[in-house]
Amino acid sequence: MPLMGLGVFALSDESECIAAIHAAIDCGYRHIDTARIYGNEEAVGKAMQACGVDRGELFITTKLWTDDFGRETTRRAAEESLRKLELDYLDLYLIHWPMRERTEESWEVMQAMRDEGMIRSIGVSNFTCRRFEEQFFKQTDEIPAVNQIERHPFRTHPELVDYCREKGIQVEAYSPLDRGQRLQDPDLLQLAEKYEKSTAQIMLRYQLQQQIAVIPKSASADRIRENAKLFDFEISRQDMQTLDALDEGVASPNWSPEDDWF
Repeated sequence: MPLMGLGVFALSDESECIAAIHAAIDCGYRHIDTARIYGNEEAVGKAMQACGVDRGELFITTKLWTDDFGRETTRRAAEESLRKLELDYLDLYLIHWPMRERTEESWEVMQAMRDEGMIRSIGVSNFTCRRFEEQFFKQTDEIPAVNQIERHPFRTHPELVDYCREKGIQVEAYSPLDRGQRLQDPDLLQLAEKYEKSTAQIMLRYQLQQQIAVIPKSASADRIRENAKLFDFEISRQDMQTLDALDEGVASPNWSPEDDWF
């Protein structure tokens, strides 16, 4: 899985979504992250078909929404995603949110579909240490390939990241720019000036140096190109510690389908 990808959350307009993906492909992205609930899998499929890049070079992720949990419904939802994306297989299929009921049933179906060749890798999203320990690993020995979580310098989840690394689970960060809310943070601005980069590039490079995948979302071709320019500089250990210190200690997601148990 390429550590740098394009997220397409909230890109509901078909032409806008296709244009964003083509801009990303043109500047080297090969990893596209979507989800059934985003409502844009068909647009992603059209963009992939028209991008001129061989399927084997692309890494496409989509996700199973909670309404589709269950044995028959999971398989049906995955097949529908494949149809909309115009793909023969998914590179990565994620459980979008954990739930008390039927999570294990869906996971078993995802395992079967991987064994059948319809999915290359399976993983989860928004899982916490508690969810893994008190539910998931009481039902299965299978290690998810990925745990996709909200992560950025202001919300680093150090315990969860360490837990995933110990288990061999790749951490992937959605909203790695904190939805653009902190781009004018004084510490980020100081580091951006020092490295002659944007604050967004500093936030993304921070995670890449920790071997955490990032999927920033943007509809702007200029920002997509800027976000890709992360491999010609390195943040020093001292400056990485400065970024670590921005963490606000927030441990729970902004939203969950089961607010009383993350």
